[in-house]
Amino acid sequence: MGFLATSFCLLRLPKMPELKVHLGKLNFTPAGPEVNIYGIAFKDKVREKARQKRLAAELAAGGKNAKQIKAEQRAAEKIQRAKERRQEAIAKGRNPDKKRGKQQRIFDEWDELAREERLHKKLKKGKMSLSDYDRQFLKNSSRERGIDSEDSDQASLASVTS
Repeated sequence: MGFLATSFCLLRLPKMPELKVHLGKLNFTPAGPEVNIYGIAFKDKVREKARQKRLAAELAAGGKNAKQIKAEQRAAEKIQRAKERRQEAIAKGRNPDKKRGKQQRIFDEWDELAREERLHKKLKKGKMSLSDYDRQFLKNSSRERGIDSEDSDQASLASVTS
């Protein structure tokens, strides 16, 4: 039965009472967290609008399903950001799997310091607003440390208020 679901390219099995009995016996692996199932749109625009409405209503209502949906979406976004960072490293000619040597880490830190200094000079000369400075500074520094964008947004709000 699981092979049949796989042959139909199902990302998940439907929630049916008939399948609960056989759940452990099926040879089926659902799509991992890298696939945002709720982000897949219907081809029919009318059905897609209805789906978006239904999804928004469920998220607004809260509850068990809303928490599960949000958790799955966050996991998919996190994996997507990691893939993008990896692609950026490969585009720069770096091997993301290779450990960085001490000298290379020092060079990277100096490059980061020079970038921060350029941003500060732009801010002082008035070519950039404080909010733009905070956004660029925190975006790039959080990317270096591997912090999610949600955390960097919270950090930027904290730095603006203090």
